[in-house]
Amino acid sequence: MSSRIRNGCPYFIGTASILILASWVLDSFLDAVVFSDGSFVQQLLHPRAQELTYRLQTIFFLLIFMTCARRKSRGEEEATARLTDTVAKLALEKARTEAVLASVPDAVTVQDPEFRILYQNPVAREFKGEHLGEHCYAAYHDRDSVCPGCVVSECYQDGTPHRQEKTHVFNGVTRHLETAAAPLKDATGAIIATIELVRDITERKNKENILKRQSAAIEASMDGIALLNADGEYLYLNKAHAAIYGYPCHEELVGSTWRLLYTDEERRRLEPLIYSEFQKGHGWRGEATGLKKDGTLFPQEISLTLLEDGGIICVVRDISQRKEAEEAIRKLNGSLRQQTLDLQAKNRELEAFSYSLSHDLRTPLTTVYGAGQALADIYRDQLDETGQSLLHAIHAGCENMEEFIEAMLVLFQVTSTELSCVEVDLAGLADEIMAELRVCDLERPCQWNRPVEMTAWCDPHLARVLLQNLLGNAWKYTSRNEHPRIEFGEVARDGQREYFVRDNGVGFDMSEAATIFKPFQRLQRSSDFPGTGVGLATVSRIVDRHGGQLRAEGEVGKGACFYFTLPAPRHKG
Repeated sequence: MSSRIRNGCPYFIGTASILILASWVLDSFLDAVVFSDGSFVQQLLHPRAQELTYRLQTIFFLLIFMTCARRKSRGEEEATARLTDTVAKLALEKARTEAVLASVPDAVTVQDPEFRILYQNPVAREFKGEHLGEHCYAAYHDRDSVCPGCVVSECYQDGTPHRQEKTHVFNGVTRHLETAAAPLKDATGAIIATIELVRDITERKNKENILKRQSAAIEASMDGIALLNADGEYLYLNKAHAAIYGYPCHEELVGSTWRLLYTDEERRRLEPLIYSEFQKGHGWRGEATGLKKDGTLFPQEISLTLLEDGGIICVVRDISQRKEAEEAIRKLNGSLRQQTLDLQAKNRELEAFSYSLSHDLRTPLTTVYGAGQALADIYRDQLDETGQSLLHAIHAGCENMEEFIEAMLVLFQVTSTELSCVEVDLAGLADEIMAELRVCDLERPCQWNRPVEMTAWCDPHLARVLLQNLLGNAWKYTSRNEHPRIEFGEVARDGQREYFVRDNGVGFDMSEAATIFKPFQRLQRSSDFPGTGVGLATVSRIVDRHGGQLRAEGEVGKGACFYFTLPAPRHKG
């Protein structure tokens, strides 16, 4: 601008000189021609003194006029130059501002006090479309007035920046948006526009929600979780971590070193183990003895993870209960081993007893029975009535003893035989046993009821022994009933299938039900109903070996019902 002004000085001097010369010549011409005051040459070169004074005054006023005009022209030139520079600077600043706003990754708009959109950066145009000159509430929200809670409106009201977060659904997708607005003011402090920035914070919100859930999970964890710096000082720990060491407030340990929580002896043991693994870039896991705030020692399991910045993630679990359980298990295993040895010894004794029943007792019993039979064959005619009775008593005693030995052998087999379970047709098996019982007394009437189909998962041999005893008892104790009835079926009880054998025989008193399943316990006299008293004990052992339950109901003179459970049949997949 100053160079242009300096370049205008010679032009001004030349112009002034021409005007002065023209004024001199014109005045000389007028004096000579118009006023006839001498010749033109005389007036031009040798004017009179009075005329010269007039001309000099004219030149003087002309110079003053020219100077004033020059100054005014120069002021206008300077103003024009300054305006040109200002416009250039504003254009440059506008270009820079638009370049900055265009590079912003968020949607930026500028709105006037009437909420008309003055500017949109490329992100805003891409996000919401081109809406220059439109009202923002109509363009963006299809409304006739300003939106409730609009941050731009709040900026115009109090002249301060505002920010808010809202959730919107776009094409079925939930997005979280953060809107911020700030007023633009002129030199007087008046708000001339507002700049609004809209940022999609969905990813950040999702991460924040994940972080909140993770933090909640860490706080809810029963294990102690902590973050330590490279020097082993606590930066963060959850409440469980503090509680494990007996600190009611976890903030007590923030800034403290982990060494506070262990005895000197335990620290000397742990540090070489831990730091040797850390030097290899590995974590460490193992057991240690922690020191609580009150000085109590407790066993713990520690897991340490080394972070890239040297920090440490520590997870601690109090294993006092586990250690107590392990100790209890060790003691129990020792007890079980002793019980196993005792059972093995008892099994050997049972095997010896079984051998004695099968051989040692049967041999003399056979001798007695054979001698009695020989005595009957040789001396039958020589024996009187008393002798015959005694001989019959010998035979009956031998037969009862043989039945007793057989019953004891069956009971031993039930106890010692290994189970081999399959799906057994109980209904068909019961029919076979009832057919065998009917053969013994073909003339005896008996009403027999059972379902068409009934199965269980059990050992088929033991299932037969079980039903032989229960159905045999029902057949025996209904023998004096004119209209005997035996029923085999199943019912549902407490969500489980329960099988039963019911009869209308002599029954029993429920006060004696506690002893009915014990060996050799008989509620009826053997003279009325013969037996060994081992049958129901055998049934109890079979049900127990299958993991079932056995119970009995009865009433004297009205019959009895025996209920038992067995594993349900396994369906084939």
